[in-house]
Amino acid sequence: MDINVAACLCIRNCAEYLPRIFDNLNLLSCEFTNFNVVIVYDNCSDNSEQLLKEYRESSTYKVHLTHLLENHSPYRTIRIANARNACMNVVFNEIKNIDFHFMIDADDVNSEKWNVNIIKKYLKRSDWDALSFNREDYYDIWALMYNNIKHHSLGYGNRILDCHDIVCYMRNDITKKLNEIKADSLFECVSAFNGFAIYRTNKFYNTYYDGEYKNIKLYITDEEREETLNFFSKIFPNTTINKNMIEHCEHLFYHIRAIAKNNARIRIAKDILSRFD
Repeated sequence: MDINVAACLCIRNCAEYLPRIFDNLNLLSCEFTNFNVVIVYDNCSDNSEQLLKEYRESSTYKVHLTHLLENHSPYRTIRIANARNACMNVVFNEIKNIDFHFMIDADDVNSEKWNVNIIKKYLKRSDWDALSFNREDYYDIWALMYNNIKHHSLGYGNRILDCHDIVCYMRNDITKKLNEIKADSLFECVSAFNGFAIYRTNKFYNTYYDGEYKNIKLYITDEEREETLNFFSKIFPNTTINKNMIEHCEHLFYHIRAIAKNNARIRIAKDILSRFD
């Protein structure tokens, strides 16, 4: 395909999975005339750094490798947001003119072989701006917002354990909804990631990743949170929103800001990109 793409990965102690992820990236690279890989890594205590440098040297395409120093926030979502933003800095300011960028988790969820034909099929369509995919076990509920659910799934009660019922409800509900839509249809949502997503880059120039809960309040109103609370209270009585959390999923802010700034269309495909044997 004659388009410019960049595959972005953030790495911390992923050595166990990297060889299989490199295989998938090699497979994907064969489909594009201009293929770049952007990798940001930090604070690795395994041999990830060595594997990354060997991969860069052996690749037939451009691999941009950045060691992100001083990424030591005590909050995981802030550290991840910093790394993802460093990836996007390379995409926007070093490579430039990227048509589509991929954000890819470098762990077990991407260690099985990708069906590249599915990716190519959707790259030819114009009815989405951010596209993630279904899985046999849809797992990434924290990055998910849709319909009248406008609060993150780990933000209820006073402990993460208090969110268990809501997480299970959302996992079952999104699985049911994706199973019910027609083949090749897309599910409209506010946010979704699920370990692998494709972005139409020109719709995301003026957004960024942010893992602090206080900042997403700029884009989700108190009324929307109240509607979400009322929805879940009918299913799980005595549900409360945890207003003291510091973290939230960094993907939520990235997607919601792109909707607010650029009318970005966030979608989920029914297709399953990779399957575990």
